[in-house]
Amino acid sequence: MKASKVQMSISWLLLFVLVLSIVPLTGPAERASAAASGIVERVYTDKSRYDPSDSVTITVSLHNQTGSTWSDDVVVRIFYLETQVYTSSQAVTLTNGQSDDITFGWTAPATDYRGYFVRIDADTAGSGATAIDVSSDMAKYPRYGFISEMTSAETSTMSTDKVNELAQDYHINAWQFYDWMWRHEKVIKRTGGVIDSTWQDLFNRQIDWSTLGNQIDAVHDQNGAAMAYAMIYAARENYPTYGVNAQWGLYEDATHTKQFDFNFGFGPILHWFNPLNANWQNYIFTEYLDAINAGDFDGIHVDQFGQRNNVYDYNGNPVNLAQSFSPFLDAAKSALTTNNAAKDHITYNIVDGTVDGWAADDVSTNADVDFLYSEIWYLSNSYKQLKDYIDDIRANSGGKAAVLAAYMNYGENIGTRYEAESASLTNVSTNTNHTGYTGSGFVDQFANSGDKASFTISAPEDGYYSLVFRFANATGSEAKRNLYVDNVFNKELNFYHFANWDTWSHDTYQQVYLTQGSHTVDVRYDVGNSGAINLDSLTLGAFDDHSIRLADAMMAASGATHLELGEDSQMLAHEYYPNRSKSVRNSLKDALKDHYTFITAYENLLFDADVVNNDTGSQFLNITGVTTSGDATGNTVWQIQKRTPDYNIVHLINLLNNDNQWRNSASQPTFKTNLATKVYIGNDETITDVFVASPDLDHGTTEELSFSTGTDSNGKYVSFTIPNLKYWDMIYMKRTFSAPSNAIYEAETAVKTNVSTNTDHAGYTGSGFVDGFATANDGVSFVVHADTSDDYALRFRYANGGTNATRDVFVDGKYAGTIGFDNTGSWNSWGYGELTAQLDQGYHTVVLWYSGSNAHAINLDHLDLDKTYIWNFNVPITSIPAGYRITFQAGLPGWVHWSDNNWTNVTDTKLRGNGSSNGDLDYEISVGPFSSGDIDFTFLWDDNNNGSAEYGTDRWEGTDFEIEVD
Repeated sequence: MKASKVQMSISWLLLFVLVLSIVPLTGPAERASAAASGIVERVYTDKSRYDPSDSVTITVSLHNQTGSTWSDDVVVRIFYLETQVYTSSQAVTLTNGQSDDITFGWTAPATDYRGYFVRIDADTAGSGATAIDVSSDMAKYPRYGFISEMTSAETSTMSTDKVNELAQDYHINAWQFYDWMWRHEKVIKRTGGVIDSTWQDLFNRQIDWSTLGNQIDAVHDQNGAAMAYAMIYAARENYPTYGVNAQWGLYEDATHTKQFDFNFGFGPILHWFNPLNANWQNYIFTEYLDAINAGDFDGIHVDQFGQRNNVYDYNGNPVNLAQSFSPFLDAAKSALTTNNAAKDHITYNIVDGTVDGWAADDVSTNADVDFLYSEIWYLSNSYKQLKDYIDDIRANSGGKAAVLAAYMNYGENIGTRYEAESASLTNVSTNTNHTGYTGSGFVDQFANSGDKASFTISAPEDGYYSLVFRFANATGSEAKRNLYVDNVFNKELNFYHFANWDTWSHDTYQQVYLTQGSHTVDVRYDVGNSGAINLDSLTLGAFDDHSIRLADAMMAASGATHLELGEDSQMLAHEYYPNRSKSVRNSLKDALKDHYTFITAYENLLFDADVVNNDTGSQFLNITGVTTSGDATGNTVWQIQKRTPDYNIVHLINLLNNDNQWRNSASQPTFKTNLATKVYIGNDETITDVFVASPDLDHGTTEELSFSTGTDSNGKYVSFTIPNLKYWDMIYMKRTFSAPSNAIYEAETAVKTNVSTNTDHAGYTGSGFVDGFATANDGVSFVVHADTSDDYALRFRYANGGTNATRDVFVDGKYAGTIGFDNTGSWNSWGYGELTAQLDQGYHTVVLWYSGSNAHAINLDHLDLDKTYIWNFNVPITSIPAGYRITFQAGLPGWVHWSDNNWTNVTDTKLRGNGSSNGDLDYEISVGPFSSGDIDFTFLWDDNNNGSAEYGTDRWEGTDFEIEVD
């Protein structure tokens, strides 16, 4: 089971009961066009992932419906970003009505970890696209799907078809095999040492061993990875029978009276065990290895239930459960690698981690997992919260890939609705005497054999349809009715009971395959049925196109992929994966095919570890006549800016006509055309080319844009017109960078917000300084280059002839600290305010901003970026390389009393507050840089906090320290 939501509602449990009788679906496979139009019906590759130098086969399915014979060249072009790397063509002739498949061969380049866009053109008669992922390991760019049905009714051909559909149409390269196991602590059922041909899972669904093997083989034929679902600490009821010891367990009390468990209420119980217990680890690791060795899985997808506090082991010792996962996962990874290094992938569900969530920081920072995975519930409902979470876990992990299980339109009853009171009714009546119904009323007195409600529905296309029934039942017991589709019995439906008749539920559903056109759906009280219900409506449950396109866009633009797609082009409506209470219409399927082609083709601009966030402020972007935001404010165009070593990237996500919530159904955004756009850049940057690409336009093909550059009162900019914005555009700009001398970035040439420049005070560097930096929302934004990954002193040269001032510093859009800019004596006297920050190699934004909590005026001359080593009482370094500064951090105000000449020419350098939440490190200053010698220092503490160094009054640290310059 997919046990993840911490606070599971009763309806969630009831839904498990309602789905126990789900039968395998056997509707015909759907082959809607994949990123194609016109005479080109479909374009796909023979594998979802390729190793470097592999042979690639591209298949183009053609169908001539032009009304006459068509004869022309079909051309393939392959691009790495904007650069064409291959082209070929074939002459094709098709008579009217004729179909044919043609193939193109290509040898993947030897360069690892690159995505390629494939463009197909059949002259003007049609076009199509696909993508190629050349990566030696799927964990670099996991496009995660799922398989949840493994019955004996599925033939080998069916297994291959459902895997190929996900691989070919959506580029899925890793599959989570959900609830494939027999028991959570005994994953494979054997009799007399021989694997059983079938077994029943937790909810009595049939698992067929042969079908499971066929599915895994099909995944491997696509060069995909098969991941075996497992739990970190769960064992079923009667676990001692299978060799599990209660002394390994987790308990709610110190006397091991009550073991933690999850009771589903109808038989199955999952008991919990201590991830730190060596005996439990040895036991469950053996099961993991059994999945790998006997099942041929490629790795383990490890799950949990979420936050639990006040946890004890069997002996009454407190267990910090949140801190127990990383050691377990590290040991599991080691066991898998020792067993078979080619099949040792592991990932772990950070349940509802979100920002500052339970266990999220530890797992994302410390666990030896191949990619990050997190199930998202209700701690991050807004787009911005989810983006911040993606930023955090990827930063913690050093840029590992992130996959989010985020259930779209969760709990919503959306789709075409048919009111029960308007159906054809037999032996029942209608009423309005209970609140909460939809339409004009509901069907009442649906309580006796022979009662019936018959709906006439319209299916707009061939495909799967979810028949969702909204009902009330307060009889105290479950009711049952038979479902007929086109007068053919389909299944018996269960209608659970609730507290009163004013409580409505839509948890009863059945998915069926329908051809386009009119159909009848009957709910009948037949002999053998029972109970009474009020019936409100029938909904053809469907996912909302707009919300999913926007949510998928924000996740990809933020650097994560979305676990959402499974067999039969199904999407996750619920944490229990076999739940099919919503279906996917062809319009959404086509949009998703373009989306997955896009994120595969442009994976290097979306997911690489060297894709760095820009600042989120609006000072970097202006679109004429369009309200933009950097925080996904509702009814704006949300701009997300990023940088790579070669490109500046601007993502535009169109939230016009929508709010800031990602999960719920949405409206179509207000589409825009011909957007006159200015993007402000650093003074040291030069833009050489501007491109736009979108999954919403021309199957994701890159278009080059004309542009101009210039400078206005805000700074240097590049200007261009974006032809169209529907849901998501990605603008990427080829860039060069000329680092300034001595890494000094002049403020007067930076990006300026609500400030001016001047030359009326002597002593500035460059051509002037920033003036009028005196009120809230004033700011200066720098684009800088770090030539190595290191700690850097951000040293802002300023003048302040008035009251002590403060400013906040943001690095790549994240708050980094607050700098104090003390009075320098006059506006002609210049000093430095500074803060130390860690920067990865590459390009970054450093923004000095007058936030609401800041105060008073400064003039700003420049930013000096210097490498530094950090000394504090927790890390008392004893040497630094030549050319570095030394940053001193402490938890008290005072001065660094130091000398680089054996205590002669001593200098007192004041420690200043830095805004840190760490009370031991919230004062700092740097000195240097140093080329050689020894640095002697101690501290004079300003215990009376009067800001004056008083040798006879203030307290000395009492210890002399020394740092050697190598």
